[in-house]
Amino acid sequence: MKIYTEFIVIHEDEPMPNEDNFCPSFWQSEDFDSDGDYYYENIEGRWTNLELTKRIADDKNSILKVNTFREKRIYEPGIQEVADLQRYIDYKKDGRYANNPVISSIKSLAITSLTIETFDLQDYREFLKTVYFFLEYTKGFIVNIWELDAASFQVEFLSD
Repeated sequence: MKIYTEFIVIHEDEPMPNEDNFCPSFWQSEDFDSDGDYYYENIEGRWTNLELTKRIADDKNSILKVNTFREKRIYEPGIQEVADLQRYIDYKKDGRYANNPVISSIKSLAITSLTIETFDLQDYREFLKTVYFFLEYTKGFIVNIWELDAASFQVEFLSD
């Protein structure tokens, strides 16, 4: 069974964590591909796109995608999936998150989409741990299903 999940995180616009913190086992797999603008020079960690593919037999690859849209951009994102995240900035401006004091206090917004496509439950579990790591790192909130911070995400998705 193929699993597809997307979490949208709203957070302060700050440098992203090092790219190899995202699903570390993908980077270490024997058959692996990475792409994105994380390798651009002079962007000071403010990359917008990362795609990791862990190739597995029978075309049952695991694919992680991380896309970030920043309210204050130093360059325009190169792919539509990033530009589509603009709507979450509009939602905040329209007052959708007014009852959340952490989101309301964000001065410079960034919106990050983290998605996984996989057939492998271990890769899916690692993705959930990556989302948790990202929430802790950014002090952000998931906003596309519930408003979850790192602690509530851990309870909801990582409690055994």
